[in-house]
Amino acid sequence: MKKYLLVISLFIYANTFAQFDVSAGMGLAFFNSDDLEHYLNSNFANSTNQLGAFNSSADFFMELGYELNENYQVGFEYNFNLYSFNSSFGVGIYDLSLSHHKPSIIGYYIIKGIGYKLKVGAGAGLRIIQAEEKLLGVSNYSTNGLGVIVKAQGDTKLSGNLYALIAGELRYDLPGEIQTLGEKTIGFNSIGVGVKLGTVYYF
Repeated sequence: MKKYLLVISLFIYANTFAQFDVSAGMGLAFFNSDDLEHYLNSNFANSTNQLGAFNSSADFFMELGYELNENYQVGFEYNFNLYSFNSSFGVGIYDLSLSHHKPSIIGYYIIKGIGYKLKVGAGAGLRIIQAEEKLLGVSNYSTNGLGVIVKAQGDTKLSGNLYALIAGELRYDLPGEIQTLGEKTIGFNSIGVGVKLGTVYYF
């Protein structure tokens, strides 16, 4: 009987703090990828669209979070990043489109108060890149690897269980290499920073 009471007590204790939240939004990311920069600047960029050390891309995300107790949370984030580059080249237009899938499991330390929640954490996950090149035809490639993320987020109450969020993050991704047009091998390893805006619903 005591064992059953202990299990019930632990279950009640765990669920006293347990809380789910789901968030979604979009943002802007800046990344540095030496191989990609060199490949595009050397082969397809002209004087007006040379890539710099850091380049911008669009981010879209969803995350499901679960509070383990008052100060710790685990989250599963799916991040979808889009980058494109195009340039007039020879007899046609060169176009490169990158779709970068970045699912991650993140552990957070959280601080909560009336109407707000702050959290900072780190995690890792799979990284998958799908690339499409167009120049007198279309070529498709894909590669996958791993990546890590450090993230800080602040939530502020809008109404009821709905909150607004702002987040900043630092990423280091190693999704591997592909063979592109002309059998050139390039890697997509990158370091990046980003900012995101969105909404959170607690339940």
